[in-house]
Amino acid sequence: MTHSPQLKPLAARRSQPLGGRARVPGDKSISHRALILGALAVGETRISGLL
Repeated sequence: MTHSPQLKPLAARRSQPLGGRARVPGDKSISHRALILGALAVGETRISGLL
């Protein structure tokens, strides 16, 4: 049995804000997730085609 090397800590740096658009096929659970993520987001969220 081989041993994996020691884990090293990983530091994450601050990055630019994420933005964009996504077109996904309509689905009730995706609609619910979009509403939840929109409610958690900072700023304006536009969601169309909810089921």
